[in-house]
Amino acid sequence: MAKNHNAINFTQGAPDFKTPDWLIERLNYYVQNGFNQYAPIPGAPSLKQAIAHKVKMCYGVDINPEDNVSISSGAVEAIFALISACIGKGDEVIYFDPAFDAYPSIINFNQGISRRIPLLADGNIDLETLAQTINAKTKLIILNSPHNPMGSVITKSQYAEIAKLIKGRDILLLSDEVYEHIYAGDSYTSALQIPELKDQLVVAQSLGKTYNLTGWRLGVCIAPLAIIQMINAMKQFTSFSAPHPMQLALADGINAHPEYWQDLPKLYQAQHKKLVNGLAHSRFKVLPWAGSPFQILDYTAISDEDDFSFCQRLIHEHGVGLVPISSLHETPKQGLVRLCFAKYDDVLLEGVKRLCQV
Repeated sequence: MAKNHNAINFTQGAPDFKTPDWLIERLNYYVQNGFNQYAPIPGAPSLKQAIAHKVKMCYGVDINPEDNVSISSGAVEAIFALISACIGKGDEVIYFDPAFDAYPSIINFNQGISRRIPLLADGNIDLETLAQTINAKTKLIILNSPHNPMGSVITKSQYAEIAKLIKGRDILLLSDEVYEHIYAGDSYTSALQIPELKDQLVVAQSLGKTYNLTGWRLGVCIAPLAIIQMINAMKQFTSFSAPHPMQLALADGINAHPEYWQDLPKLYQAQHKKLVNGLAHSRFKVLPWAGSPFQILDYTAISDEDDFSFCQRLIHEHGVGLVPISSLHETPKQGLVRLCFAKYDDVLLEGVKRLCQV
């Protein structure tokens, strides 16, 4: 709808930033030199090795690229494969609301049962309710940090408490970390850094989100060998393999340009600061942000409309597209909308200007 009305589009989570030229050059090289057939189902060895090296640089954690890494066609394929491999009829999956809409859809597809826990008012996970919700039918807990859409992050101490809750239980933990390089402050904690989680942990990452090439459909799954084997078995009947020349290009780029992902948090922090400073002159309430390319806005001082109606009116009357998030809750919650600020200054500042006129 935003596109049809030529509105400033703050809706889609894909970044508007330019794909690095050095990645395009490497892609051209591999396409021109004949690397256009299937990659191995688990992923190109060079990319898996690059991921293991990057994880070591980022988090100080050693992983075996052959045993513990699978390259998927987008992070969502890894999530789909994991849930499809591990969840059957009546199995329960716990995750937090509001939630990425793929989670309930994939769980329902596999006849599992969603147990959804609302995030606390500050966006943090509710550990007490989590402990009360875990039962003999629980097979998987999904965490999302940095969180889409709330922009919160999970701390090292929270991960450690969750490790205690699932220790000795037949429960896997999926940590959806597709926005791992978009955070406030100086550092980010990955679940990979919690040794107590190692044997029960599956981490999903997104190369598309990190390198501004979501159309290349490249995700990463890091997990114990037995889980990787199940995910690769599922992939044989979904994508089979992610695009081969794109995997090879990313392998070269990751190895040659670590400064790219090292500098990425600063880019997003700068754009977020411009957004918040500009919206200080608006009637929107800006909720706390700790990570992800999303900012949640409270519009209750402006209107008592439901979020879908409010967002439609913003497009028609003010030329700005935001995302209503009530559908991301099990029980719809009104008054909040999501804004993606992964934009260059011209679009970001014009959009902020229009929002200040609401």
